[in-house]
Amino acid sequence: MPLSMCRIGSTVVVKDLGLDQALSKRLCSMGLIKGAFITVISAEYNGPMTVELLGSQLALGYEIAAQIQVATSKYH
Repeated sequence: MPLSMCRIGSTVVVKDLGLDQALSKRLCSMGLIKGAFITVISAEYNGPMTVELLGSQLALGYEIAAQIQVATSKYH
């Protein structure tokens, strides 16, 4: 499912970054890679969302979050 559909407070694992190469490289440099656990801190309907990643918060626009595929995490 896309990250943009996740609820506040949910922890998910990144499965795929369906973004262009430059943006994927930038997000990878911040730790947003396949297999990374992220927690949704805040989200607006069709708006930006804030996620926690490796102890830091990262703001993502809706269009970017909609292209990041995630799966629910049972173990984190």
